[in-house]
Amino acid sequence: MRSRLLRPLLATVVVALLLSCGGNSLPHSNQVTATVTPSSATITPSGSVTLTGNATGFTTGPIVDWYIQESKDIDFINDCGLLTSQNPPQSGCPYGYVMFEDVTQFPSTATYYAPSSPGVYHVTFGASQFVAFDHLTKTVQAVITVQ
Repeated sequence: MRSRLLRPLLATVVVALLLSCGGNSLPHSNQVTATVTPSSATITPSGSVTLTGNATGFTTGPIVDWYIQESKDIDFINDCGLLTSQNPPQSGCPYGYVMFEDVTQFPSTATYYAPSSPGVYHVTFGASQFVAFDHLTKTVQAVITVQ
């Protein structure tokens, strides 16, 4: 009789402890803002521009990502965002590419290298915070005109 009562009680205590521990430490998305400067630039074909991405409101240091939106739209794997430790692409980035230092460096500085063809391109800066079974990502774009 005693073990029949003890099991439900023990199960209730374990569930209560699990629910009270940890919790979701993500901020609400409207508390987080991301910025990139300059937000727009005009450069020459095959030119470059340095960009700085930043975000506020995360409860811990976010993970940083930079990519070319036009590249990501056609190939999710090759978004033409590279760490500076990687070699610049020889092909596969018709909209240019962006190189940045480290996924944990914040604020984050990146350099966009334009293609030889004129156009309007979008360099996206993203910052993400991850917790168990959830994450929050904020992105913002710099509009680069190549002419």
